[in-house]
Amino acid sequence: MPTSNLDKLHQLTTSGLVDLEILTPTDSKRVKTEFVGLLENKFIILNYPNSRRLPASSDYLRDGVMVVVRALIEGGGGQVIAFRQQIMSVASHPAKLIFINYPKQVQLFALRSQTRIPTLLPAKLKLSDDRILEGLIKDISLTGVMFDIRGVQQDENIKDMQCTVILNSSDKSFEGEICSVKEHVAGVRCGIKLLASEDEMKTFMKEHFIDPSALEPTVE
Repeated sequence: MPTSNLDKLHQLTTSGLVDLEILTPTDSKRVKTEFVGLLENKFIILNYPNSRRLPASSDYLRDGVMVVVRALIEGGGGQVIAFRQQIMSVASHPAKLIFINYPKQVQLFALRSQTRIPTLLPAKLKLSDDRILEGLIKDISLTGVMFDIRGVQQDENIKDMQCTVILNSSDKSFEGEICSVKEHVAGVRCGIKLLASEDEMKTFMKEHFIDPSALEPTVE
């Protein structure tokens, strides 16, 4: 008999980010929100997303609407859980919260190092000769990133150089090595192998909530 994986729900962290997909007859809406808590076998509680995250949210978040919840779990070695269930109720007092029917089963899957997830994260690339290049992280995996440098073409081969990838949003940095360099019309694209551990990368992904649905098929 397949396992229901319901015990994994207890590894969700209060205030941890979750991905909420709201299913409609013709479309779906995706929004980030936070896990508040659960009452076992009764309901899951999520924070109500603010209007910046989901404009006209009251048009979508109503009793009986079907949603898919996805989240990275603590201590799960990079595992992602997902379940599909109906909204039980939306409370407005003393805080605006979403109550979701307790799932009968939870899907469980792992982040895979070969999976590349598209991103648009502004960052800097500091080379071993102290040059600093501005660009974007175009995709990310547990072992590396694709770094896109726009503008000035590099007139020397930077392949195999040691480097540091620095996130503009947080000044967080990762040491790495440039494994491939490909020129394109607007600049250079560098494949960088990161020296960070998988645990560090999983934490980074969780902090930036890089969409876990890109890793596996959606919940049926």
